[in-house]
Amino acid sequence: MGTVTVTIGVGDPGGQLFEELEVEVDTGSTFTAVPRELLRRLGVPVTRSALASLADGSSAPVDIGQAVIRLEGQEFTTQVIFAEEGEPSLLGVVTLEEALLAVDPVAGRLIPTIAKRY
Repeated sequence: MGTVTVTIGVGDPGGQLFEELEVEVDTGSTFTAVPRELLRRLGVPVTRSALASLADGSSAPVDIGQAVIRLEGQEFTTQVIFAEEGEPSLLGVVTLEEALLAVDPVAGRLIPTIAKRY
């Protein structure tokens, strides 16, 4: 399976100012990771800190905030991690589920899905 990369719009808390960002879709990541500097420019505040497990099995503290995301014709608020310099920009599973999208690994793209209600 290859990687899926998409371009998203990351917006300020009021949804007035957006910057485009290329991100790798990572269904192993909980939240979307956006460079800290981009979030600062947009005025996105840190709302909390949490411990995150990393790919190498270690843990590290991360800052989390709320940003407006444009993805596949939708615009919505989601939690984002403030990624440090050198860390990848990722589209996490929470954002995917909020947008009702799934990964089609064969076609290398996102596809619509339906909400589940049990």
